[in-house]
Amino acid sequence: MTSEAALRIVIAGARAGIEPGGITRRAGGPEKLLTASVERLERLGLPDSFARELRRARRADVAAFRAELAESGTVCATLADAGYPAALRELHDPPLAVFLRGALAEAPLPAPAGAVAIVGARRPTDAGLRIARRLGAFAAGRGVTVVSGMALGIDAAAHGGALDTGGPTVAVLGCGTDIAYPRRHRGLYERILESGIAVSEYPPGTAPAPWRFPARNRLIAALAATLVVVEARARSGALITADHALDLGRDVVAVPGAAGSSAAAGTNGLIKSGAGLVEDESDLAVWLGIDAPEAHPPPADAEACALLDRLSGAPAFPDELAGSDGPGRIAALLSRLEVDGWVARDASGRYTLARAWTPTGSPPSTATAR
Repeated sequence: MTSEAALRIVIAGARAGIEPGGITRRAGGPEKLLTASVERLERLGLPDSFARELRRARRADVAAFRAELAESGTVCATLADAGYPAALRELHDPPLAVFLRGALAEAPLPAPAGAVAIVGARRPTDAGLRIARRLGAFAAGRGVTVVSGMALGIDAAAHGGALDTGGPTVAVLGCGTDIAYPRRHRGLYERILESGIAVSEYPPGTAPAPWRFPARNRLIAALAATLVVVEARARSGALITADHALDLGRDVVAVPGAAGSSAAAGTNGLIKSGAGLVEDESDLAVWLGIDAPEAHPPPADAEACALLDRLSGAPAFPDELAGSDGPGRIAALLSRLEVDGWVARDASGRYTLARAWTPTGSPPSTATAR
């Protein structure tokens, strides 16, 4: 296989809106597909659109295409190139080429042993978002690369946690690396490019399509030695990623949810099938082979513990927490807990737990009975 032939096939597939890898393998490789007769193409069952784009690709100026990639800051590696990510070669259907964009695009992708993939629901609960962000922040803060798909919900929270600590993160996209999708994630996309990498098997300019997202899940699974699933329904796309990870011999772990909860049916099912259980950063540290987080003694006063108990249920605005104590008193308490690293504010201004907290009720009062 030559790099030029692989790129011609990738260009044709992107223009035709199909994944060309399977057809290329059936044909015996890119060169054989490019030189195949009309009769041979018909026997391979090529869609008319792909056959048409294949004829165009035979005449494509690959050198000019590479120059355009370089000008846009996009790195390209085909299966024929030494710089192709070794982890993706483990797939039974590796992409013919990958495109990388971002601050770390010129550097080799981290080995799977130095990465963790965190995926899950697009419409998660607040608790799911919190744990995904915490796990992403913890892993990235220890130098472990966080891999996810930049989708709504859990993916975005995992990337956000990694970025909050200044750690590395990789976004695997179901479109070209020059497209921020979903659109509301434009800001997240820009942050990822500033300190991490966007990766795709589709050339720049390739629009998102529903079938591209399940297909990209195999790349997420391949790029990390451990896959963490945070909230997944019974037919979630995250379970496709888990299947790919198992096929590759990767570790699959899941965050448990409430019994009978439809939002956690997929994750609970994974655990029942033998997946590892991760409830907090300490559990994840075991799977990643890194140091567990330092133990933080609980706040000494009953009022602070009671406030953390309330936030363990769901994030809340200060006025929702104030009650009869008044906004001034609760604001001072929240500020102290924020400085101590117990709480943080999300994008909407609500306070949420910033580290693991097990509601235990307030500690016994030390006041002397009268």
